[in-house]
Parts: sequence; C-alpha cells; structure tokens
Amino acid sequence: MNATDASTSDARGRQQSVSEMVDSFVDLSVDDALRITVDGVTIDGHVHHVDRTDSRFTLLLATFADDFLRVETQWADGWLDPQVDRLKPVAEERQPLGELDAIRPV
Repeated sequence: MNATDASTSDARGRQQSVSEMVDSFVDLSVDDALRITVDGVTIDGHVHHVDRTDSRFTLLLATFADDFLRVETQWADGWLDPQVDRLKPVAEERQPLGELDAIRPV
C-alpha cells in the first residue's frame, strides 16, 4: 500500500495515514520521546538514531524495556507501509513485529 492508498480509517484500524507517519519522521531528533503503535500494541521509547535518505527513512528507537525497535519505510512510487522490527543486539536477532499504525511525540 502506498501513501495515496492509506487512510486513517483503513480496514486494519491504522490510526494515521502512511504520509502522516512519514511527515512525522522528518523533524525527529535523537532522544525525542515517542509513542508508537504496532498492530494495536502501544510502545513508549525515545529516538536512538535517525537515518534519512531521499528514498528511505529508518528510525532506531530505544524502549523502556531495554529493547531497540527499527521503524523503516521506503519510497516506491509512494511511501510503503512502515515496518517495525525488534532488534536484539546481543543475540544479533531481528524479530518482525508488524506494520506501524501510529507514531506520536510524548
């Protein structure tokens, strides 16, 4: 699904359109507090790292459970649904959590 197809009332119950979420990525800085919702689960954390290019946004969030979440989207004739993975650096594992439903400053 791209940004033109997404709406705030889609069948998945997404709370924000993809374009709104990507717009919120633009002004984020390290240590900004965030609340994200992934497949209906709300997670609080703060920005640990931001990587921006013309065609990709990647955010690394540190959670209060000492986990890291990677939120990533890329441009392909519209922004793709942001995907969220939990990263476990010690075990070098990546666990897909699902699509981002919402992202809000705290």
